[in-house]
Amino acid sequence: MSAIASLTVVPRDSITELARLARTSPSSFRASLAEHGSRARQEYDWSGYCMLYVLTYLEERGIDLEPPEFNADSEAINSAYGLTTLITPAPGLSEQLDPSAHREEELVAHFEEMGVDFEESGTAGLDTLRLLRDSVSDLREDQVLLINIG
Repeated sequence: MSAIASLTVVPRDSITELARLARTSPSSFRASLAEHGSRARQEYDWSGYCMLYVLTYLEERGIDLEPPEFNADSEAINSAYGLTTLITPAPGLSEQLDPSAHREEELVAHFEEMGVDFEESGTAGLDTLRLLRDSVSDLREDQVLLINIG
């Protein structure tokens, strides 16, 4: 089994409409996302599962990436598009995502807790944090980073 993580930048004011389309017409949702979204500046080269494990690692450490205002919209988008996280440029978030604020050993241990034990898991975790930090730093206030793992 494999998974791919994709990062798309969308206008913040399009989230409600994307969620509505996700509830009513998944194909229209995908078309609207393709029309209004743009790929993040950097591509993600690791497995989507690595992204998922870093997201759960951050959640367990109390780093909340998804603002509560998007909970219902995120649920709707998840139902049509697969595992999706919506991230806005919150104050202090880039610093929390900085790889230097995390220990490689903790990332390796978390991957192992998830049942994944491979030699480069620490590197994958740090690379993922770096990509998240850089992608969030690139966001304007009127943008949302949509991460999809599928």
